Amino acid sequence: MGGSTPGGGAQSGPPRGIRNTPMLKLGVSYYGNRIPWRVKEDLKEIKEAGCTYVVHTFSEEDLEFYLPAMAEIVNATHELGMEVWLDPWGVGQAFGGETYSSLIAKELSVRQISSDGASLPIACPNHPLFREFLLKWIQAGAKLKTDLLFWDEPHFIILPEREDAPPKLWACRCPVCQELFKQRTGRPMPDLLTPEVRAFKEECLVECTRFLCDATRAEGLKSSVCLLPFKSSSTVNNWSKVAQIPSLGIFGTDPYWQPHQREIGSFVGRFAKEVKALADQFGKEGMLWILNFKIPKGEEGTITEALEAGYAQGIRNFAAWSYYGAAPMNLRAEDPAAVWKTLSAAYQEFHRRKG
Repeated sequence: MGGSTPGGGAQSGPPRGIRNTPMLKLGVSYYGNRIPWRVKEDLKEIKEAGCTYVVHTFSEEDLEFYLPAMAEIVNATHELGMEVWLDPWGVGQAFGGETYSSLIAKELSVRQISSDGASLPIACPNHPLFREFLLKWIQAGAKLKTDLLFWDEPHFIILPEREDAPPKLWACRCPVCQELFKQRTGRPMPDLLTPEVRAFKEECLVECTRFLCDATRAEGLKSSVCLLPFKSSSTVNNWSKVAQIPSLGIFGTDPYWQPHQREIGSFVGRFAKEVKALADQFGKEGMLWILNFKIPKGEEGTITEALEAGYAQGIRNFAAWSYYGAAPMNLRAEDPAAVWKTLSAAYQEFHRRKG
């Protein structure tokens, strides 16, 4: 399973690559509360909803100020028989997450540099200091006895792009990236986003993800990766390059639909089909993230529609972002209670099925 199992100790040796399995796995992300005895009440409700694992965010703030509380929260999750995933929420702003990064304020050298020379509020995935910080984060996760580390939407800074025109600005052209580009191509990095630069950026994200998965496995833990579902020079477009990483166990994406979007089933199903195909090809476990925030009142049924679309494509590992419709946040669902009730009912229905 990974660094620990509920009620048990660490497993010996690194986990092997995960093969496709019919086992149903259902999860939800959880954040915003670091009072352990309060969290325990929510965890009971999460368990009753049919969840088999919880994705706990583990931000820079948690790493610096809340380690004892996080240890209690991880342990409480295990005591209820659920697996624990830890998410580098907003770490360096190079992963998904609505939180701030202290690192990019204290270590300005790690920041990405735009094509016009501006320092940007996001860490460069190639920078050695950022890699060192991520290793520290991984080691802290292992000490917390988590089961899995979840690499959530690794990316360069995402700037507006159009298909019919190159972006005016892009990143990263920091000294580290420029030197790596020169080493690999024999030429200086241009200030235009050429096809060669696009390919370089994608390879850097793939290499960084491989570095993270390898470091995670070295700690005896599993890795899961979620790739952003849109194509950009700042994301991984060729998903097979990540799916085939040997130390990666679970591969997925988060096709969050927009409010009032039509054909949600076909939209989510298309991504689920691609994830399942790559998971089967490379011997991974495929998973899908389901939208539980910004759901308009009266449209909670879209959650069930999306889950069913993924299920029809053979996905058996789902997680929702986030607990109780992201009620504490600005991006909350309009009716968080209805969203949670809908997700819980869908999860419980999945448990009643066979195969």
